[in-house]
Amino acid sequence: MLDFFVTLSLFNLTLVFLPCLVFSYFTLKICHSIWINSVSLLHPDIEFINYSTVRILLDTHRNQGIISVLLAVRGKENPEAIKRHLQELVKRRDKSGNLAFPRLQQTLTTRCGTYAWQRGKFDLEQHISTAKFTYKGRAVTEFNIQEYVSEIISKYLPADQSPWQVTIIPTSEDCHYILFKIHHILLSEGVNVGDLLPLIPPTKQLSGSTPSKSPIVDVLKKPEAISSLKEKITDEISNFWNEFISSYEPLEKPELLKDTFTITQFLAITVITIISIIKECRKGFRVIKPDIFSKARYMFLTTMNEKGKRGVTMANFFWAIVKSLSPSNLLQVSLQNFWFLFVSIPIRLPIMLYGESVALYSCITLKYCPYPRTFVGVIYYYIPLIYSSLLELMDMFKIIFLAPRTVIQDILLQEEFLQTITLCGRKAVAWSDPVRKDVIRNTAEKLGVSETEITLSACTMTISKYFGQINDTIPTELPVTIRNINSQYLFATGPNIKPEDSVSGIICLNLPIVDPHSDRTQLENLKDLEVKFRNSIETQSLSHLLTLLQTKFGILTKVIPSTLVSVYLKYLSRKFAVTFTEVSNRYPNVTQRTLWGQEVISAIYWRPPQANTSISLCINEYADHIRLGVMCDAQLVPHHPILVRGFPEFVKDLAESAGFP
Repeated sequence: MLDFFVTLSLFNLTLVFLPCLVFSYFTLKICHSIWINSVSLLHPDIEFINYSTVRILLDTHRNQGIISVLLAVRGKENPEAIKRHLQELVKRRDKSGNLAFPRLQQTLTTRCGTYAWQRGKFDLEQHISTAKFTYKGRAVTEFNIQEYVSEIISKYLPADQSPWQVTIIPTSEDCHYILFKIHHILLSEGVNVGDLLPLIPPTKQLSGSTPSKSPIVDVLKKPEAISSLKEKITDEISNFWNEFISSYEPLEKPELLKDTFTITQFLAITVITIISIIKECRKGFRVIKPDIFSKARYMFLTTMNEKGKRGVTMANFFWAIVKSLSPSNLLQVSLQNFWFLFVSIPIRLPIMLYGESVALYSCITLKYCPYPRTFVGVIYYYIPLIYSSLLELMDMFKIIFLAPRTVIQDILLQEEFLQTITLCGRKAVAWSDPVRKDVIRNTAEKLGVSETEITLSACTMTISKYFGQINDTIPTELPVTIRNINSQYLFATGPNIKPEDSVSGIICLNLPIVDPHSDRTQLENLKDLEVKFRNSIETQSLSHLLTLLQTKFGILTKVIPSTLVSVYLKYLSRKFAVTFTEVSNRYPNVTQRTLWGQEVISAIYWRPPQANTSISLCINEYADHIRLGVMCDAQLVPHHPILVRGFPEFVKDLAESAGFP
């Protein structure tokens, strides 16, 4: 009972604050507009960014959000081909003749604490570099490539150039590497990661291969009964409207215009005219000027045009009243009512009762009603559907009702475990050897869990091994955040591709950690992980949706002051110092190729940790394998490779536990 009252109090408190959020949205929008216009007057030579994202609020000069992608390409490096691709990219123009990606040639700067774009001299050569063939006096091979790439990533991007860079790394083996570094703001300015990558986009899946669906993607289950009820009602309304149009639309029945309307016909035609005006205005507003005068003028002209076509005038309204009240019309209506009451109903009523009886008999014997137009058929179809819809609404209300307490209890009140270092801002990276995707899939099917839980279980073991290596206390649980990114985020190109559409919401999870000195096995830990993972998905549906809406539309940064959001995120990042990113592949077993035909062996994506987050683990699915990559603060060097090095072995241990060799 006490838990219920606490939950109810938090829910009521949230409802009280909702009007404040609406007021805050309009206030912040006005204040932000005034601020941007004011600083634009002070600095007319630059273009300020007039939106806020989570990463913009967390950005500092020392700890920038630089996304990195590493491609391993079979064969000898081809710098000229990469340069031609990037040259075409920066000069590409849209249908209007404007540069498609002007930000690639502009410098990102800050004025008055606000990001802005500054035009200047652009030199493509400054964004493309070929690394040395040797590293620390030795040829670059698979044994020292990780340390070499980590050193390149640890260096900041030049402040006087557009924030993106491509580094070609030749090796002494039959392959080379291409490292892409891009500032997160460029992804919000219309540039996709796939635009920079010189790859041929995959167009279709291989036969017999289907992409696995991550449980992190559809956390908030789509209401099936409500959707079915909506579709059914929509169909009924559509059918009624079509019949209504066929009976009263003068453009469909020109004979209506040849005679005087009755009042019923005039009102029906008026409704059709209003709907037509709304539809035409919605179409026309997209192509005319957006100012109020142009819209008002267009609406007036459209109204006059639609009224004229259908004869909706005051004169016709007057004559419609006269005709409806005329003796001949009143006599005709009386005769129709008499026929309906005393002739039609006595004849049709027995037939209707017989039809209802047959429909009822079919429902009882066949468990199916082949007479949907009968009253019994309507009841048989709609009552269960309405009941199921009410249950789904109750489930939604339960999620909303429990959400405030879940957010406070499972997210805000988490303990801090890992925050034991002072962050320097520079980043270091490492990655694991590949693990075949079918091994993870078969193990997951055998153990009755998802593939995500298998990879998370292996990650818990690497984290435990890391704690043991640095002689730190091994916690029983580690709060982490998890999100999914679709491979479209990396490889898709085109003006209709938006990176935020490929990113899921965030799930917070207390990851159970195994103490290597205990008798606890990885399989036992997986069972605990499964329970906690499923519980997080069930209880965090609303918070997952809010983070998804923030990624797509920025709703939180639009209704809450930036200072409060920044403080809140830094507070949370102390509790969730480890983040997981699952990069799922929409085209399994498909190997990418460069524009000049070379095969891409692997693709590794790193999502940069910011604020007080120190470790970012990325589960990269590419072709037929998975690699675990880590990007962490440079203070964790040289122990950070332990976080990924044992990943294949721990997956293998789980596979052997499941009975696979």
